[in-house]
Amino acid sequence: MSRRVFPHPTPSGFAATPSPLLAAGQERGGGAAAGGGGGVRYTRREFLRLSLTALAALAPWPGRRWLWRPQSGGPVRMGRAIHPVTLYDAPRRDANRLGGWKRDDVFPIVREVRASGLNAYNDLWYETPDGYVFSAWVQPMWVWPPQVPETNIGDWGFWGEVCVPYTDAREEPHPEAKVVYRFYNRTTYHVVGIAFDDGGNAWYKIYDELPPTGYQWVLATDIRRLSRRELAPIRPFVGAKRIEIDLSKQTVTCYEGDRVVFTTRCASGIGKRVLEDGTEEDLSTPEGDHVVILKQVSRHMSNRPQKPEDPVPADLFDLPGVPWNTFFDPSGTAIHGTYWHNDFGVPRSHGCVNVSIDAARWIYRWVYPVGGAEDDFIQGDKRVGTPIRIFKS
Repeated sequence: MSRRVFPHPTPSGFAATPSPLLAAGQERGGGAAAGGGGGVRYTRREFLRLSLTALAALAPWPGRRWLWRPQSGGPVRMGRAIHPVTLYDAPRRDANRLGGWKRDDVFPIVREVRASGLNAYNDLWYETPDGYVFSAWVQPMWVWPPQVPETNIGDWGFWGEVCVPYTDAREEPHPEAKVVYRFYNRTTYHVVGIAFDDGGNAWYKIYDELPPTGYQWVLATDIRRLSRRELAPIRPFVGAKRIEIDLSKQTVTCYEGDRVVFTTRCASGIGKRVLEDGTEEDLSTPEGDHVVILKQVSRHMSNRPQKPEDPVPADLFDLPGVPWNTFFDPSGTAIHGTYWHNDFGVPRSHGCVNVSIDAARWIYRWVYPVGGAEDDFIQGDKRVGTPIRIFKS
């Protein structure tokens, strides 16, 4: 069986600025310069050499458990098992099973492979040093060395993203404090303070718009400060921007005039369903004409009961740090990044439009309204918000 192989690019906004992966979105017609910045370009051979050199520093633990972080240098491409995943000796359904990884195990990703998948709509596999895993339940990550704590937080603070596979968020800035959440790679947060524990470890204070505490604390070495360049608008002076979301094809397409500048697969709302008590719930993505009404770098999304007497939903979710949110409906429906699955091309959300984190960030930066690097949110309306048309083809 023939298959297409894609080495991983350097992440957008870092040392180089390539277009997002085809699996996560493909920018057309503009290249890096049109996307708001140039950068170093590597050939396939050069990139594989650099990647394998970096991976060589990640010596495996006994039992093929991989170390999860480089101690120096640039970011390393790795995967996290969102749920238990199976390791195969080839990228195909009938390949031999070699073993697997349990939830939150991490492993290097050598490259992407396009081949027949385990479902009809997703053909993306990841090659690892130990074999191949199907992409649906693997979070692709960029893992950085320990970060130098930012002691000058400023009055507003800054936006940061988790740069390890995951880090525990605690009630107090101390390693023995109660764990409130687990923050996953490339989720985004508003850092508003810093403190040091008795051992000299730096902890960032993270603002959380949801109760009960309003704040959590994470190790500062695990958070990478987002630069102004990474937050800057993409082609802000280009007119006639619009987005079309085809629910039948599960695609998001961005236009400047009649020119397609970006497209990505998505996972939209699952539609209507009947609950155990017999009531019907509509979790469809709303069709029709919309505009961008609000943008947020980070949003804590949850249906957790806010009062003790409130019923607990059958499908409880509580997702801190959902990255790069572009809201287009007053009910809270948005295009946003996704870290709890990696299986785009089929409806699977509660109404929002799930896309990869790379794609969500590109869309967030490209759409109107534009804002600064120190905005909790950016408000839009029908006069300035980028139009979004949602339909079935």
